[in-house]
Amino acid sequence: MNKTNNDQKKYEIVAKYIKDISFEIPSPDSFVDAAQNLGSYATKLDLNSNPYKNNLIELNCKFLLEAPENIQNKIHAEVCISIVFKLTDSKMTADEVKKTILVSIPSEHFEYMKDIVTSLFQKSGFKSFNFNKTINFEELYKQQFAN
Repeated sequence: MNKTNNDQKKYEIVAKYIKDISFEIPSPDSFVDAAQNLGSYATKLDLNSNPYKNNLIELNCKFLLEAPENIQNKIHAEVCISIVFKLTDSKMTADEVKKTILVSIPSEHFEYMKDIVTSLFQKSGFKSFNFNKTINFEELYKQQFAN
């Protein structure tokens, strides 16, 4: 998604970083089973934000890998990437702020997040892992806030 001049005036990215990583692989059997069945694991994304002073907002993007019920030797993995930004447009409405947090910022930084998640999984031994799921943040936003 391309930023328009209008979007650039609304916020400024202060930092992007890995906030938390958790790979719980209880045994070698769990690793082997997960590596063989990784395609059947569900990948989910959870977004939440926290306001701080000086108009700073932290957007946490948590990627979760969930095993299907039928897998016995499960692993649990999650990666939380934080994007800290500052609102720079004091005229933004509450709806514009919400849409910026839940649509604009995650859309514009999704490739960065996908690359980190894919790299972390590959470096954790899951060489064939590739987070290639596309997420339409605009559509999710509309579904969540439909009247």
